[in-house]
Amino acid sequence: MKFKLALLAAAGSTAMFSSAIAQEDTGWYGALGAGYVFENEVDFESANSNPAFDSTIDASDNVAVYGALGKYLSNGWRTELEFATRTQNVDSIDGDGLGFAGFPTTASDLGDITVSTLMVNAYKEFAFDMNGKISPYLGAGIGAAYFRPDFNNITSPTAADAGGPQFSNRLVVADRDYVPAAQGMAGLTYDFADNMMLDLRYRYLKTAEVDYGGYMNSAFADFSSEYDAHEVTAGFRWNFGGAPVVVDTPPAVQYKTCFDGSRVEVTADCPPQIETTTDVTANMEPLVVYFDYDKSNLTDAARTLIAARADEAIAADVAGVNVEGNTDSSGSSAYNQALSARRAGVVRDALVSNGIDSSIITVEALGESNPAKPTADGVREPLNRRTEVTFSY
Repeated sequence: MKFKLALLAAAGSTAMFSSAIAQEDTGWYGALGAGYVFENEVDFESANSNPAFDSTIDASDNVAVYGALGKYLSNGWRTELEFATRTQNVDSIDGDGLGFAGFPTTASDLGDITVSTLMVNAYKEFAFDMNGKISPYLGAGIGAAYFRPDFNNITSPTAADAGGPQFSNRLVVADRDYVPAAQGMAGLTYDFADNMMLDLRYRYLKTAEVDYGGYMNSAFADFSSEYDAHEVTAGFRWNFGGAPVVVDTPPAVQYKTCFDGSRVEVTADCPPQIETTTDVTANMEPLVVYFDYDKSNLTDAARTLIAARADEAIAADVAGVNVEGNTDSSGSSAYNQALSARRAGVVRDALVSNGIDSSIITVEALGESNPAKPTADGVREPLNRRTEVTFSY
């Protein structure tokens, strides 16, 4: 019955995962990591053994590993299917202070407990810094756990027959069970390279009651446990996909270079050129810096244009500067929000390096919410990949 319940939990989790990824096609990611399982006590009890007892298993620290395949959704949400496993040594089994003496630590440990989980997790990420490189998050997951206890304190059985091993003051457990499980997570990611992030996480895992069998004091007994664990892990997450698979090889895209150094497809219009003038009124028009697809670096032409406008603004006694980063609609909202912040940041830094007082500059990251040329979702539009700078005097 519990096996069926665990399968139902896993099936329901998979259905929830499939439903979530159907909401918005904004890119996939993979994740791998490992961590530290804190020493914990596992509930261990039996009602039909001799004597009946309610005790705990002292489990040692060890390593946990995990892997996941996930999907970015909108507004900082993502979901994933995760497999994780951890094995902990059984150091001792405590007495309950009544009729059960327990099994203390011997020259070697008593065995181990392995818990593997298949979970569907949902996360909410939060903006933290202007450049969008650090993203704290909270998460929760449901799924199924495979619980395998394998421990004993036998050095040499005294006898054996068809009824099972014959020995006294001994314990043998080698069984398994499948149960529902749930977990909560909190952590942060650091975006240290294009499409690659370091992921630091705390996890609390708890399973439903696990039932299994074994031998104690020459007789078969039914045992039950409840497992929970605290883990700290570190891993890597990398982004991939996001665009539909094209079966036929598309023709090579041809580009042209515009006046400001940006490159656009030959069929697209170049960004409008703002003529320079010594008239202060003209200088108050916005400075627009354009970027290549999925890039936040400045071209040489863009640096020259920023330097010229900074000199004009200083000469006209500029009082305030507003820098707004923007993206097109290709990619997830969360990714575009971080990309627009990086684009705004590099323009701000270029203005400061050319003499603009940093205290009069305000920076805004608008993501894909402020297109110069409205498009459908997922469209790569050169006019929308920009940072706009407004001067006030």
